[in-house]
Amino acid sequence: MIGFFFDNKHSREFWMAMEYADRSILPERRRNDYVIAGRDGTVDFGNDTYGTKPIPVTFTFISKNVIDLQKEARKIASWLSGEGLLWFDDEPDVAYTAKVYETVTAEQIIRTKRVTVVFECQPFAKSIHFLQSVHNGVSSGHIMDIFSHGTVPTPVIIIITNTGSTNINNIVIRRRALNR
Repeated sequence: MIGFFFDNKHSREFWMAMEYADRSILPERRRNDYVIAGRDGTVDFGNDTYGTKPIPVTFTFISKNVIDLQKEARKIASWLSGEGLLWFDDEPDVAYTAKVYETVTAEQIIRTKRVTVVFECQPFAKSIHFLQSVHNGVSSGHIMDIFSHGTVPTPVIIIITNTGSTNINNIVIRRRALNR
């Protein structure tokens, strides 16, 4: 059964079987155009930024009875009310930062045992490996390559902590993109 993780919990924990997830390959580009009086059309100043990307996920519940399903509905509501990483079993190397804004009713869950939840995601998936890259044993003069497997340039935060008692200097960090 293919499912998904959200906020470090898998959908199977809630007796959910994923039917479909609409993961568009390109989010909507933000417009930066202006109307100028006396001129036809608009002037597009462009800014190469993107809006959030909705990912609707449809699933059915595999549950024993209505009482169990009602209990699961409350747990699901609690689970979906936060923000977290969303990733799918069939695409385990990337995750989206996601939130749920739309209502999910207990009626949908209990009566139909089928529901669509729309995750509002940041526009691009992030590499799970890149998010958790840790390098130990770095010494002076060390060259470290950090690879991004993504398709668009993204900002990065690099934290360097010296756990030893001697100074470390001349560290070179090269951020490299693959698949571009």
